[in-house]
Amino acid sequence: MDRKVKERRRLVSRERGRRRAGLIFLGVIVLAAAALFLWLRSSDVFAVEQITAPATRHVTQEQIADAVESARGVSLLKVSTGDVEEALRELPYVRTVHVYRSFPHGLEVRLEEYDPVARLEASDGETWLMAENGRLLEKSGAEAGSLPLVVTAAEVTALAGGTVPQTVLAAMPVAVMLTGSEAVAGLPAVEQILVAAGGEVTVRLEDGAELRLGVPIDLKHKMTVAIGIIQEYLRDGKALEYVDASAADRVAVKAQ
Repeated sequence: MDRKVKERRRLVSRERGRRRAGLIFLGVIVLAAAALFLWLRSSDVFAVEQITAPATRHVTQEQIADAVESARGVSLLKVSTGDVEEALRELPYVRTVHVYRSFPHGLEVRLEEYDPVARLEASDGETWLMAENGRLLEKSGAEAGSLPLVVTAAEVTALAGGTVPQTVLAAMPVAVMLTGSEAVAGLPAVEQILVAAGGEVTVRLEDGAELRLGVPIDLKHKMTVAIGIIQEYLRDGKALEYVDASAADRVAVKAQ
């Protein structure tokens, strides 16, 4: 056999041997890494011992600690941050939440809270704070008396973290607009936002005047029109019985 052919075969065989050895070595490394991962996952080397969370206005550190208690002692390699986030979302004031692993022994919680924009009178007479998306936050205290009160004909069984009936939810743009908006500057305080069984919305002011907004369609535009009329009458020293903006292009006004 030609010498060059033999030499080539010898080199090819040697190269195959090197590749085979390399693959075996790589396989051993992968298996060792997998074994190490499984061991670390089941051991307490990276066990969760510390939960860090920002200072919040409504959600207490105790509530956060209770919500993530099931993760304590669990390896960071095993703990499900998704499950922890889901537990935190059950807290009424939690709007968004993200949980991150912080090696070697921590979980970092970052959350955003709801702000109450209105109060709701439930069917049992209790008053509850509401977020702009209709989420019920907690029973209202005396310090929340400045927020507009929504009174609805619909049956409402209130529960912290629950949601309001659709008719109330559809009226929430009115409550949002009445909370801290410069558009309502100079208006008498809002006494109630009334929501009829059919969803029709009426805003009752403390001086007795009413803003009749009708069905909850294009509420922001109707509110803008009605508020502009009320402000004009107030500047002229006139009192109103009602402004009916049920149809924003055909507003009816009745003075006292």
